[in-house]
Amino acid sequence: RGIVFATGTPISNSMTEMYTMQRYLQYETLRQQGLQHFDCWASTFGETVTAIELAPEGTGYRAKTRFARFYNLPELMSMFKEVADIKTADMLDLPVPKAIYRNVAVKPSEFQQDMVAELGERAEKVRNRKVEPYEDNMLKIT
Repeated sequence: RGIVFATGTPISNSMTEMYTMQRYLQYETLRQQGLQHFDCWASTFGETVTAIELAPEGTGYRAKTRFARFYNLPELMSMFKEVADIKTADMLDLPVPKAIYRNVAVKPSEFQQDMVAELGERAEKVRNRKVEPYEDNMLKIT
């Protein structure tokens, strides 16, 4: 009671952000619906897809499973709107400057190539548990 969550981007990068917001703001509602545990919530509202992607250290590929899309979106949004006042960019009608985008491909320098190779070696050690987490970890590497 008496707390306001004010943010311009409550859900910007992942489905887990929606779950986290609901845990903070709607725990009792989630509990009543049997959705207080992430696995239950995720299986009700999301679909996972496994795809090949570039490894974080940039030296290879790996299979990664992540949420691809929401299911039961009207039900999820109805529940979330009990505690959220959502305004989209269209509703706000803010001026947006015109932009010109260009992609410029540049060959990596020798220093950059060496750095990426070193990051790959460090990541391999972390994955194989050859280094303690306080010494090195994927957060430090990426």
